[in-house]
Amino acid sequence: MYINKKKRKILMKIFFLALILFISYGVYLYLKISKQINGKVWDFPTEIYGRVINLEPGSLYSKKEISNLLKNSMYKQVDEVMLPGEYSIKTNTIEFIRRAFAFPDIKENELYTRLFFNHNILTKITNIENNRDFSFFRLDPKLITMLKSSERKKRIFIARNKFPEMLVKTLLVIEDKYFYEHEGINISSIGRAFLANIMAGHTIQGGSTLTQQLVKNLFLTNTRSITRKINEMYMALILDCFYTKNRILELYLNEVYLGQDGDEQIRGFPLASIYYFGRSIDELTLEQYALLVGMVKGASLYNPWTNPTSALNRRNLVLLSLYHQKYITKKIYQKLCKRPLNIQPKGNIIAPHPSFVQLVHSELKKKINCNIENCSGIKVFTTLDYMSQNAIEKAVKIGIPRLKKQKKLKDLEVAMIVIDKTTGEIQALIGGSEPQFDGYNRALNARRSIGSLSKPITYLTALSQPDKYNLNTWISDEPISIKLDNGRYWIPNNNNYHFSGKVTLLDALSESINIPTVNLSLDIGLKKLIESWLRLGISKKYLSPFPSISLGAINLTPIEIAQVFQIISNGGYKSSLSSVRSVMSHDGKILYQSLPDSKYIVSSEASYLTLYAMQEAIKSGTAKSLGKIFKHIHLAGKTGTTNNLIDNWFVGIDGKQIVITWIGRDNNRTTKLYSSSGAMRIYEQYLYYQHPKILILKPPKNVNMFYMDSSGKLFCEKNNKSNRLIPIWSINKEKNCYKQPLLEYFSKSKNKKQHFLFWLKDLFIH
Repeated sequence: MYINKKKRKILMKIFFLALILFISYGVYLYLKISKQINGKVWDFPTEIYGRVINLEPGSLYSKKEISNLLKNSMYKQVDEVMLPGEYSIKTNTIEFIRRAFAFPDIKENELYTRLFFNHNILTKITNIENNRDFSFFRLDPKLITMLKSSERKKRIFIARNKFPEMLVKTLLVIEDKYFYEHEGINISSIGRAFLANIMAGHTIQGGSTLTQQLVKNLFLTNTRSITRKINEMYMALILDCFYTKNRILELYLNEVYLGQDGDEQIRGFPLASIYYFGRSIDELTLEQYALLVGMVKGASLYNPWTNPTSALNRRNLVLLSLYHQKYITKKIYQKLCKRPLNIQPKGNIIAPHPSFVQLVHSELKKKINCNIENCSGIKVFTTLDYMSQNAIEKAVKIGIPRLKKQKKLKDLEVAMIVIDKTTGEIQALIGGSEPQFDGYNRALNARRSIGSLSKPITYLTALSQPDKYNLNTWISDEPISIKLDNGRYWIPNNNNYHFSGKVTLLDALSESINIPTVNLSLDIGLKKLIESWLRLGISKKYLSPFPSISLGAINLTPIEIAQVFQIISNGGYKSSLSSVRSVMSHDGKILYQSLPDSKYIVSSEASYLTLYAMQEAIKSGTAKSLGKIFKHIHLAGKTGTTNNLIDNWFVGIDGKQIVITWIGRDNNRTTKLYSSSGAMRIYEQYLYYQHPKILILKPPKNVNMFYMDSSGKLFCEKNNKSNRLIPIWSINKEKNCYKQPLLEYFSKSKNKKQHFLFWLKDLFIH
């Protein structure tokens, strides 16, 4: 009796000790759970978006261009618009419901909108709900990519009330029918699973609730053991006790594993929806929800990219369960089962564009006090124009293999930069012949000889002195020999070894003739030429004080070249090149905002005249073959080829964009490409996809149009000898050319006598 009593005491002590340990361990687990769930549950990757498209009445957007923008932003074309993310095209209008989006300055709700077009102009933007017109309207930007996180997990978080109930019901039917009834674990499900596994001799059922699955994903590993299972069940009970069902469901919906993107996990239904369907989670259909829910059981086994047949069968099994549970009718079940998966190709929706992202990395390190890889959940709104980026990638994928085959070279490389010529925003960028390869970025880092791309700067320098140089100025085109400081002689030559004796400044630039360019540089002085390069932003360490600098003996990167020609094409005003518009923290605070930046660098008149000559190069000069194809666009451009055909360049300018294209080999050997046979052809291919804007040059107030005869003499009126119209910078107002007929000139004047005297004065001066 005494022994039994003693045993009972020992057993009681053991029981209370075990109970204390159990409770203590429970407290430890609770603290572990609450610390993470009440704090920062996840580290979110940095989201990088393309540019926000601003629309205004009068914008040069055609109906086709807007349609392409919506399509590339994964809006769905339908007959009748009913949901966000849908659009329809009528005769001269486009109707769509713009998705709600948190822009950097304000969060805007979804908007039912109608756009009106007249030819290639957007004429009116109307809010269909209240019939009011917008003077300004924004499209939600496209998510370009998500940077790699330290945990190698990607997700987009949305709150529980933002998830469509259709998805939630489908998930609960398949994974946890009694979710709102059990206390975190389901004893009957565990029992059924245990018996089924015993009878099968191996694991065929799990029996885990959604709460248990969440615990395993957040706090435990996938290792199968009794200890881990007990931990999982205990933590599930604690989680269910202290947190609401909706909070648990919210965490699960954003945490569940749904596939891989390279070495990173796709977590949560919101991100999986974008990856597999290119649409936000609230825009999917029932069979699409069924596919995603079906993947919960095995994201690798039922992945629609790698195992489409298994994924289809699993989706239809989920639909069958919905039918058996009477959530859908037999007719709907049969109809949905016949539908294809309609999955977006891998990499089609979230494409990294690594060369552009490298630029964003570099720029952000300079502009915010945070390494974007360590800043959780920030959103970066960039200047990337998806249409332009897509166009240069297509141009490279088609054009470079073609050139490799023609020239029998396997190692041709390319770099391209597309910028807005007014704002300096970088809209597209490629750093190599494999656009999706994250490697050496030649657009930013390849410092190469620029060849004839240097010539416009020589002429810009000369044209900045209108009292001495103008487009009709004659320059010597005869063989020359220049003695250098080291006693040697530099003997430049024209590309065709032909010398015309003399040539006008306009023809020398448009035809890219070497000897007149050298003579011009010597005449204006190398010191002034180098000063021009310095004003255009090129570091002195890259500028050598030798005459050969006028023919391109200067090594620059494509992005440096882009800045130089941005200034020339923007009337002499520099807008610093940029790739980032704004950066927003995870809680909506603005960390960085770009501001308009414009600085006067060189004269507008000299810039205009240089750009005019570059337009002539496309019209009738070195790039005339391109001008014939796009003759109504009035492009401006410049070819550039270095000695031994090592580097091949082209600068193309339309009414909106500047495109810099370089082709070469990393080993600095010949490309076998002549001036118009390489980079210009890639640019031509780009224009086929991008649809360029017409370049209309507006002369500054001091530039007037004159007729020039074969001797270079200027006339106010066209005659038998003078039929070539060219712009001239007239520094004295008396030299302005009045082109109106004499009677019309008098009839428009109130003081005819005064104007008659001025007319006589002009007549005798000219």
